[in-house]
Amino acid sequence: MMSDWSAGVENRNYKIPRRTDARNLMDLLASILGILMIAGALVVYLSVRGRIYSLGYQVQSLNEQEKGLLSIQNNLIIEEETLKRPQNIDRLARTELGMERLRPNQLLPATRPGLGDGPDALVLASTQRTSSQPGRPSSNY
Repeated sequence: MMSDWSAGVENRNYKIPRRTDARNLMDLLASILGILMIAGALVVYLSVRGRIYSLGYQVQSLNEQEKGLLSIQNNLIIEEETLKRPQNIDRLARTELGMERLRPNQLLPATRPGLGDGPDALVLASTQRTSSQPGRPSSNY
């Protein structure tokens, strides 16, 4: 059988029905599921790997922060020990706070007369303000 190509009529086989083969569909489905499982495993692997890297960076920055804080702690310990020395306390009180040594008439006795030497015999300083202090009015309420 010959066809005349010049006339524009094509031979088509309209009698072959289109049927889907169940075996081919199962193979296609198995292939797609396999690819999806591999892709899912790859996504999970990459997310875990990224998380590990970010945790590593956090650990590194926390280690550096710990070293800095330990250095500050050591400096503060040294500063505390130097400030505890009586000579430094006296110098700071005179220069920065403007304090002066007590005059002999400003000293309070350590105990009240007649009470003995126990801890309950300590003298409390008076907190009343007097008008003899310059620049401060008396506050007798």
